[in-house]
Amino acid sequence: MMNDPGINQNQQKNRTRPALLSVLCVLTFIGSGISSISFLMVYFSYQEVIPMIHELSEVFPGVELFAKAGKNFFLTGFILYFLSLFGSSMMWQLRKPGFHFYTAAQVMIVLLPVVYIKGFPFPFLEASVTAIFILLYSKFLKIMK
Repeated sequence: MMNDPGINQNQQKNRTRPALLSVLCVLTFIGSGISSISFLMVYFSYQEVIPMIHELSEVFPGVELFAKAGKNFFLTGFILYFLSLFGSSMMWQLRKPGFHFYTAAQVMIVLLPVVYIKGFPFPFLEASVTAIFILLYSKFLKIMK
């Protein structure tokens, strides 16, 4: 019975990635991918970027807070965004540990500026978007192995 084509097709059908999960993963690939590259680039060119951040503060008030964060803020951000990307790629393959990598990384990403930047307000909008993504991803845990 193990060679029964009906069983293999049913198993394959049950492991098909739902469209919403694909959309969530693609959005995470884009957001976390761009963010991880950006944070890594700022980390390696930190001395050149800080003066630009100060210039931008005239146009975008509040951006100067990131100049206070320090170089390690950007390295930590790169690592966390990379872990988020890694978790999403695991979920793309329907692997449950990816959800845990993604969730842990995203929670730490929300807290990152609060920890590194004195006086940084809690990012409620970012936390809300993160909570929505985690909730939506969690709906697919039952089909992940």
